[in-house]
Amino acid sequence: MKKLQLLLLEDLEEEAIELSSFLEENEYEVSVAENAEEAEKLIKNRFFDVIVLDIMIKGKPDGITLAQRLNKEGINIPFLFLTSMQGKDVFDEAKLTNPLIYLLKPYNKLELLFSLELAIESCYQQGNSISLTSENGVLSPSYLFIKKKRSVVKVDVASINYVEVKEKYCNLICDSGNYLIKLSLVKLKEMLANPDFKQVHRNFLVNMKRIKEIYFEDNLIVLEKGEKILFSERYKNAFIKTNTIFR
Repeated sequence: MKKLQLLLLEDLEEEAIELSSFLEENEYEVSVAENAEEAEKLIKNRFFDVIVLDIMIKGKPDGITLAQRLNKEGINIPFLFLTSMQGKDVFDEAKLTNPLIYLLKPYNKLELLFSLELAIESCYQQGNSISLTSENGVLSPSYLFIKKKRSVVKVDVASINYVEVKEKYCNLICDSGNYLIKLSLVKLKEMLANPDFKQVHRNFLVNMKRIKEIYFEDNLIVLEKGEKILFSERYKNAFIKTNTIFR
């Protein structure tokens, strides 16, 4: 499991520490910038899943200015405003930057977590990603964003060892743990569209890079960590046909 990378623009040290601590307890890795210039440098040198912007920085609306620059430069990172500014004029100006959420301080913790989740989902449902059900998360080309309790967990697709069907769910067995998604194996395989993942049984999808041994006579696949996966005749025959080395 990889923590979601969050950039926080906040010039008040006490508020930055308090908010960072709370978010880090909820599966986020937080980088703090005290001004817009520092935030821009971080954005150019690191990848962020979401950005939280205060509006007034050192007495200037630098949060809005930074959002305008992100839009102008085509930097497609979901962002939201978290501010004490309640004036309609400020809100109207901020709204023009197309933030995904506009929250007022003092913030409600659950509201903030839910807003961050919505911001990430709204972004990754566009363009190069596919939406799963509202109960689970969203799928990008390299990561699954899976709901876990009150937060969203970022799972590297490459870290998935195999997928096992559990009734109406797919159980993703990963380096970092197991995650349930309410989706059929066929649909998940279609959405992943990743040649590293091969279906070897009606109940199993395997990451080929994690295979240690294959016992064709026993219809068995052994993965690097010792997991034993059934290899059905149907999928074994198809596997052999497409891999001439085994003929």
